[in-house]
Amino acid sequence: MSEHIDRLKAIVKELEAELESLDVLDADSQQVLEAALDELRTALGKRESTALASDSLAERLRAAEERFQVSHPTIAGLVLRMIDALGQLGI
Repeated sequence: MSEHIDRLKAIVKELEAELESLDVLDADSQQVLEAALDELRTALGKRESTALASDSLAERLRAAEERFQVSHPTIAGLVLRMIDALGQLGI
């Protein structure tokens, strides 16, 4: 399980870097991603996989992925990888 959590942390860092490099991102889209990232950061900081088990987090990530498919495919890909990593944790 530690391997999956480490993978998830790496994806979070990649997504943070990608968000910082963007020149334009609408406020609503940024808010969706930031809320999901904040929840992940908190849970990962506690290192409790049970803290990651949030239906609302998974829903927000899926909505974010759909929103970014066309406008920001790199972000959409990172979000998909994050969803996959959560799935590997059984979430």
